[in-house]
Amino acid sequence: MARPLVTFTSDFGHHDWFVGVVHGVIHAVCPEARVVDLTHDIPPRHLARAAFVLEASAADFPPGTVHLAVVDPGVGTDRRPLAVGSRGQFFVGPDNGLLEWAIAAPDAQVHAVTERRHFREPVSRTFHARDVFAPVAACLARGEPLLGFGPRITDPVRLGVPGPRWVDGHLIGRIAFIDHFGNAITDLTEAHLREAFPGVPDTALRVVVAGRRLTGLARAYGDARVGALLVIVGSSGRLEIAQMGGDAAERLGLGEGDEVAVGLAEPA
Repeated sequence: MARPLVTFTSDFGHHDWFVGVVHGVIHAVCPEARVVDLTHDIPPRHLARAAFVLEASAADFPPGTVHLAVVDPGVGTDRRPLAVGSRGQFFVGPDNGLLEWAIAAPDAQVHAVTERRHFREPVSRTFHARDVFAPVAACLARGEPLLGFGPRITDPVRLGVPGPRWVDGHLIGRIAFIDHFGNAITDLTEAHLREAFPGVPDTALRVVVAGRRLTGLARAYGDARVGALLVIVGSSGRLEIAQMGGDAAERLGLGEGDEVAVGLAEPA
């Protein structure tokens, strides 16, 4: 039987002991769990970026995976802890929009965690990752049913990030993430492109970003010469703007939230 899998995403960084302690609590409750750190380099309190990381990565994990995510500027207030069953997996974190991708799914079962018997007592005012979320995630990993954590709710906090829209013949999206290489990853998926431009070949699409017009989608980064900008559907299934051998975000001055427009290239 496969060992249960728990992923962990936070804005804790690696300077302090916080990440290690959360690992310790998970293993105390579910010793057989495997813990995968997705990232702890989320900028402090940056909910949108953490939510995007979950959206971009969760589908790569097997059914039954528990995703623990903690970016929690409201720690110690009356914001609710949540446990969510969604897309064949489980998600644990604060009720502040962080779990948007899970909550948005048609099959989502969203529960407020109210059963304190799952918590690590005493519960700190400032470290619910250790005392609330980690033990709840570990209990889910060891097979405790979702219904046992608290009542199902219908009013979770939503992130409120606007999705792609159609304007004057263009599909408008936004840059959602700048990766380590300076690639600007957008919220426009390959499915969005196929729906908006059915039957249109990649070579006939034009992307406008930061005043630059980039025609055609590349098949690989190496299709472009060194120093050239290119557009490609990356490993996350999302459109991204890259520079061969360089940092596209820095070159173009791109940041999260900047608009990207996709339309038809003009005939040659």
